[in-house]
This record gives sequence, structure tokens and C-alpha cells, in this order.
Amino acid sequence: MKKTLKAISAEEIKLLNELVDNLINLANDDAVAAIKKMRSLAKNRSFAKQKQLYATVMSKLGEYYGRHGKLDQASKLFEQMINYGRKHKIKRIENKALSNLAVCKAQMGDFMDAVETWKLLLSRDKNLEQRIHLLNNISAGYGYVGDGGLSLQYGFDALNLAEDNNLELLKVSPLINIGTAYERDSLHQKALDYWLIAMELAKKYDQIHSLHHVLNNIALAYSALGNKDLALQYAFESYNIRENHSFSGELASPLNNIGFIYETNDDLDQALEYYQRALKLYRQSKDMASMANCLANFGSIFSKKGDLATAQEYLEEAWETVNATDAQAIKIRIGSMLAELYAKLGDFEKAYEYMRVSSERENEHYEKLMKNSISVNEANYYKRKIEHQSDAYRLQNKELRKKNKLIQKATRDLQESNTALNDTVEVLNWLVSVISHDVRAPLANFNRVLAMMLDGSFDQSEHVEILESLKRSGENVFKLVDEMLDGIRLQRRKLNLNVDLVQQDLVPILKSVFAIYLPIAMQKRIALNYDFGSEKILALVDADLFKIVIRNLLNNALKFTDEKGAVTISTALVGDMVELSVSDTGRGMDSKTLQALQDGMILNSAKDNLRDGIGLGLALCRNAIKRMNSSLDITSSPGKGTTIRMKFPSSAK
Repeated sequence: MKKTLKAISAEEIKLLNELVDNLINLANDDAVAAIKKMRSLAKNRSFAKQKQLYATVMSKLGEYYGRHGKLDQASKLFEQMINYGRKHKIKRIENKALSNLAVCKAQMGDFMDAVETWKLLLSRDKNLEQRIHLLNNISAGYGYVGDGGLSLQYGFDALNLAEDNNLELLKVSPLINIGTAYERDSLHQKALDYWLIAMELAKKYDQIHSLHHVLNNIALAYSALGNKDLALQYAFESYNIRENHSFSGELASPLNNIGFIYETNDDLDQALEYYQRALKLYRQSKDMASMANCLANFGSIFSKKGDLATAQEYLEEAWETVNATDAQAIKIRIGSMLAELYAKLGDFEKAYEYMRVSSERENEHYEKLMKNSISVNEANYYKRKIEHQSDAYRLQNKELRKKNKLIQKATRDLQESNTALNDTVEVLNWLVSVISHDVRAPLANFNRVLAMMLDGSFDQSEHVEILESLKRSGENVFKLVDEMLDGIRLQRRKLNLNVDLVQQDLVPILKSVFAIYLPIAMQKRIALNYDFGSEKILALVDADLFKIVIRNLLNNALKFTDEKGAVTISTALVGDMVELSVSDTGRGMDSKTLQALQDGMILNSAKDNLRDGIGLGLALCRNAIKRMNSSLDITSSPGKGTTIRMKFPSSAK
């Protein structure tokens, strides 16, 4: 016979509410006693008239277990609450439990699945505080997979909502996530500024869990800024708080960070001691991303000590561990470390493979960052703050309604200025993305090769040849940057070129340009071909201007050609003229666009076109060709590609 449970009393309801409010911030021993009492009442009392309280108690227990690494227990409780909410048709209970279960999934490394769940719940939930929590969870999820732009977007949305509704306590987590997004983009001082505000609020409202989390972050920021003493001070303060208020498993993060600070300051033995303590705890948890990062730290230590075999063991385990998660930033880090390690071991095939995979992931990462610009998100945040403050002032000054037209006009002017500022920021971000993609990769390769030379991976007899190759590559990068800047100046018609026509061989010039763009074509999986007809092609050209034109045309052809397409440079002698063609299998142009170009119009002044390419527009290419007493003709068809034919005099007449 089923036992009839006694209805929960008013005093017990009051006690449960107090325990729910304080559980997260209780010291460990007090928390254990509180949990025992909460579970006892939940099991032995009837909550028929207190269903929401029952769900709140069970959810708080699950939240406590989740925050302290007991993910199986937490997940089990949240699944029970999902079923409880569905059984009693209480959507709020079901949605909250779904959100909390997604947190557990994120802690186990399945970040994107968790983010999709939170987005779905955000579209359903109208409760203000729950919406802030969901926005904050989404921000944290995107932060873990390395998408700083989207992390900031949702973090600022959460912060705005908390500020607009005077919910100061709920600003703590968004501030932490915003700082984390900046930290991952190496903006250490900016991250520190947000974390210091979060720390003060956490102390003000006695939010112990948030406090030890933000103290940990502040320690890493000071370490990155070169202040070892402050870094260790905050790191140990975080550790001490966690030791008093957490299960032992949650001490892994501060221990790992203390080790990282010691490693950064070249105290490798001390660092290794803390890494060992952290790894022991991570192996008992299900936080795969953090464990992979800790394993990578071991690889770093042993690599610095010269024990490459041990470093290899830890890094291979880290690689296997992180691939079970969505943590892209950590995947990129470990892949790069493995590439360098195998290069040191002389296994260049494996080094290349890890370098290739890491480069592909890094390129995807940078593309996402540029699509979700940090600067634009921050600008939008402050723009909204200004607009909200303006609205508040208008409400507080009703007696000045007669002057509203002037205020509204000023607001419109401000919005127009902000729009112009956002456009400028987008253009600057676009330029940074080009430099990051086309310049950063060669420089990273320089560093790797130089490091390999320094550690003896290359024989001394090979150094001269390697340095000559680096010198040529460096000159190519310099020329690429120089021509990018020239192209921008030419677009704005602010650069007058002095033409110096000299009969010279075009083949070496074309090959040097070809060499610059071949890696870009390979990365985009585009076939870049040339057919020069003969080994020597003489024409009357200005060498510098000729290179600018060819580079621009190749750049445009590659940018408007999709994967598996082709771009071809070909030459032929036609009478006393040299005909040079650049053709692609890209998207092509319609007759209206083509006619506008034939008429000499410059089409790349619009914002969208500015994003598509850099350098001379086709109209300015035509102008440059004309300066060299040559001609340019364009044929194109939508979906079939474009061919640009130029004719140069083979000699002076």
C-alpha cells in the first residue's frame, strides 16, 4: 500500500526557500547538510499544492551538483524535472529543466547542442530573468567554441536587459562573459576592466561562485599583462575560496591556472606540480575541454624541458580528448603544438598534416570572428546605452516637450553618425581580416621555421638556403602589403603614378605574382594555371604599375571564383603586340554591369562591394593600362566566368 505523505508545512516551505536562496554560496560542510535536509523534505512531503517549489528545490540541487562536477547526478535530476513539468503541464518547469540539462551537456563538451537548446528556449520564454540567464548561457557557449563575436553579441544583449531593468545582480555573469571574449582575442586590459567590475558586484551581492570564477580570470589577465605578483595573488585567492566552498573536483581550474602563471614566468618545476594536481582532478570529472587544455600544458612543459617523447604522449592524448568536444580554440592550440613537436622529431609528414588541419580550423575561426565583429557589437552596445539614456532624460523632463523637435533632430544626427561609424568599423574589420589571412599565415610559418632552425631541426648546411627562401617570402609579403595599400590609394584616386615604360621580359614578373597567389588559390581549392607560350616575352611596360594591375586582376579572379574553379594566366604574341589574358570560371557579370565597366564607371564605391575585394577596380585597371599605351577588353557572362584581355606593345615605335 502506497504511503500517504504529509503535506509540507508553512515552516518547512520557509526553510526550503531559505536553503534554495543560499545553497550555492554555502561552505562545503554546510552545503552537504542543507542538501540532506532538502532531499529529505522532497522525498517525505507532499507538494501537491507546491509544485513550483518542488521543481525549484530539485533544480537547485541539480544546479549545485552541476557546478561541482557531479554531472551524472545533475543530469538525472534535470531529466526528472523535464518529465515532471510535462506530466503536470507546467511549461516553465519543463523549460528551466531543459536549459539546465543543456548546461550539463556544455560542461561535457557538447557546446553547440547546448547553444541550440538555449536559442530555442529563448524564442519561447518571456520571463525577464530567465531570458537574461539564457542569453548569458548562449554567450558562454559561443565563447567556449571560440566565436568571440557572437559571444559578445549575446553577452551585451544580456547586460543591456539587466541594466534596462535595474537588475544589478544579473549583470555579473554577462560582464564575466564579455571579458572572456576579449581575453580570447588577446585584449587583456579590456577583459580586465570588465572583470574588475564583475568582481566588485560579486562581492557586493556575496556571489561566491561568481567571485571565485572572476578572480581566476583576473589572475590570468594580470599574468598576460606581465604582473606575476598580482596574478598569483588573485589566483590563490580564487583557490582559497573554492577550497572552502566547493567539492575537491572544482579545484582543478584554479590549480591549472596557477601552474600556467608559473610556466609563463619560466618556473617549469613549480608549474608542473600544479598541473599534476589539476590533471588528477580533471580525470575524475567530465570536463573534457578543460582536461585537454591541461594535457596540452603538460606537453608544453616537457617540450620546453627537451623531453619530446613525453610531450608527444600528453599532446596525443590531449588531441584525442579535445576532438570529442566543440572547443575549437583548444583544438587549434593543440594541433599547432603537435605540428611543432613532430617537426622537431623530424616527422615532417605528420607535422604538415597537423599544421594543415590547424590552419583550416584557424581560418574558419577567423572568418566567424570577422562575420561577428567585436568592435561592431561593442559599438552597438554603447549606442543602445546612449539611446536609452536619451529616452530616460526625455521622460524626466516633460516640461521641455516644446524642445523635443530639437532633441529628436539631434538623435537622428547621432544615429546617422553611428551608422557612418559602423560602416567605417566594418571596412576596417574587413581590412584586418585580409591582413590576418594573407599576411599572418606566412609570418606564422616564418616563426615556425626559425624556431626549427634554432632548436637544430635543420642541419647547419641548410641554413643559407632556408634563409634565402625566407628572404624571398618576406619580400613577397612586403610587396603584397605595399600593393594592398597602393590599391586603396588608387581606388580613391589620390595617387598619381609616374609611368616609366621600359621593354622588359614579362615572364619573371608574372611568375613572381603567380608565386604570391598560388598559396591563396590552394587554400581556396582553386586551380591557378599559367600558359606563357614561350620562356621569354618582351613588352613595353612600367614594371611596378604592371605588377599592381596583374595582382589586382588575379586577386579579383580568386575572390569571385568558387571552390574547385580555375583561374588561368596566358600570353600570346599577336603581330607587334603581346596579348595577356586573365580568365576565371567564377560568377561572372551581367550585361548591365559589364557595360558600366566598359563605360569607365567605378562600381566599387558601395559598402557591399568594398567587402568583396581590395585594390584597383576594373575601371582603374583600364586607366592604368591606358597610361602604358596599352588596351584592355572584358568579356563575361553570369555563371560562366570572366576573361580580361590586355594588349601591350612589344617594343617602342
